[in-house]
Amino acid sequence: MNLTQITAIVGASCGITGLVLGIINTWHQLRRDKIRLKVVPQFCFILQGMQKYEYNFSIEIINLSEFPLVIEDLGFQMRDGNKLTYGVVPGIERGGNLPVRLEPRTSYSKILKINDSDLDFHNIKCAYAKTQCGSVIFGSSPALKQVIKKGFNRE
Repeated sequence: MNLTQITAIVGASCGITGLVLGIINTWHQLRRDKIRLKVVPQFCFILQGMQKYEYNFSIEIINLSEFPLVIEDLGFQMRDGNKLTYGVVPGIERGGNLPVRLEPRTSYSKILKINDSDLDFHNIKCAYAKTQCGSVIFGSSPALKQVIKKGFNRE
């Protein structure tokens, strides 16, 4: 092997390594600038001393983005396309009233009392959260699927 071949092999391997690192860096930058929210509808039970509150369901929003986001609305998406916003369903807001600014890796919860509401549970499709910039993120969970399938126990 002569010096020209060794130089070509070293140059090709450095070029391929640079190409792979450039692709990884581009993918990381694109992913970093993307809005990433996790919307988790779940059961919740509030206990204070021996008193049990009637609030029994919550929608938790987790900001997985690397920048702060402002959440301006949350609620349920119905199968007919309509949205049931948080203002229609009364509840407790852990983290302040909406709109609320979510820093990276923080969460916000809206605790709802859905057993007294007149919701048609079979018409609910999923939960949603809307950011101030207009992005709407949807989420579901086994708890919400159970409520949709069986309704809610009104005892």
